[in-house]
Amino acid sequence: MSHEALTAPPQQFTNKLTVEKSAVDLREENDRIGRTTFTVFAISTGSVTTTSPVEEQIVDQIIDALSLLGYQINKNTSSLESTSTTVQPLLLKVALNEIWFKNYNWVFPIVPTWGDIKITLFLENSSGKKLFEKSYEGGGNSLCLSGHCAFDSATKEAMTELLNKINTDFSSQDVRDVIILNDKPELIQ
Repeated sequence: MSHEALTAPPQQFTNKLTVEKSAVDLREENDRIGRTTFTVFAISTGSVTTTSPVEEQIVDQIIDALSLLGYQINKNTSSLESTSTTVQPLLLKVALNEIWFKNYNWVFPIVPTWGDIKITLFLENSSGKKLFEKSYEGGGNSLCLSGHCAFDSATKEAMTELLNKINTDFSSQDVRDVIILNDKPELIQ
């Protein structure tokens, strides 16, 4: 999983966020991210998988996107501890709702490939209170000659669209207010 160049942010932010190491996989069919087909009837001939766990790859892509905005990201492997008197960064959780791509090989050497990635992001404070929740979707397609780049191109396009949407929200005043208020609880009246 990768992405193309993301839209440059208008400004940089320096807030800290903690991100869970791996997304929660809510997909019914979580052993693959797509399928290849053959014949005019698009009979399934194989599975498309990732080289490492897709739940970790999705999180890595989101970290990359938020880092472009200037956020200081820490990967969390355990729950946040509230024993410290200092304010804990918000915890960003990712749920993988869908990732599914398929192609149609009957018109070879042109191999149309298409699919979607759907996730939900949650921002929680150190007490576990949900402060922000939103679902995002990105779609991609490819008309790769001979199919050698079909799934790479389609997934990259979908991931780029999804990450640009996330960066738009995490640059917005609404989400920034949630993060700033967590960093400075004395502002809450």
